[in-house]
Amino acid sequence: MADGFYSAVGAASRAAMGLPPKADAPPVTVTWTHAVTGIVVLAILQAAIIVWSVSSMPLEALRVSVDFGTVAIVTLAAPFVVLGAAAVLLKREQLPAIYLFMALVLAISQIALLALGAFGVGSAGSALVGLVGYFSARATKSLLRVGWGSAILIGAVVALAMFAAQSLILALPTGQAMLGAQ
Repeated sequence: MADGFYSAVGAASRAAMGLPPKADAPPVTVTWTHAVTGIVVLAILQAAIIVWSVSSMPLEALRVSVDFGTVAIVTLAAPFVVLGAAAVLLKREQLPAIYLFMALVLAISQIALLALGAFGVGSAGSALVGLVGYFSARATKSLLRVGWGSAILIGAVVALAMFAAQSLILALPTGQAMLGAQ
């Protein structure tokens, strides 16, 4: 089971980056099982990051953590919504590969943000959203077989959707309190 999942991750990554399959490797089909497994791993990682960040907070700050956790989950869902819509319109059979690749990219970006945060770099989130936009465009170009113009547009929409999702904090009670404090 795990060997098949790792093979699917490798196949989806190579295909998304426009690389041909390895010559000596048997053909691998990325299935919905692989895609859902990747998304579940991403969700568990995000839940662990949220729980770890909440563990040292006083109970009164729990509402703030819930708001930021909600924003984090919606932000991570944005690329799946945009790329899912693009894949349904263009090439539905590539949807599991795109979802698996994006789950991998988002998991790596979450780990990178966590590592950068441990070193006191707090403003790396915007740069990582740009990188997610790039990898979305690259995967769209390779897997959905569109031109660079369309791929860049879809990548930009992914980045804008993630920025819009991050702005959701302003509508939540924590964001309202932050706005009122100014």
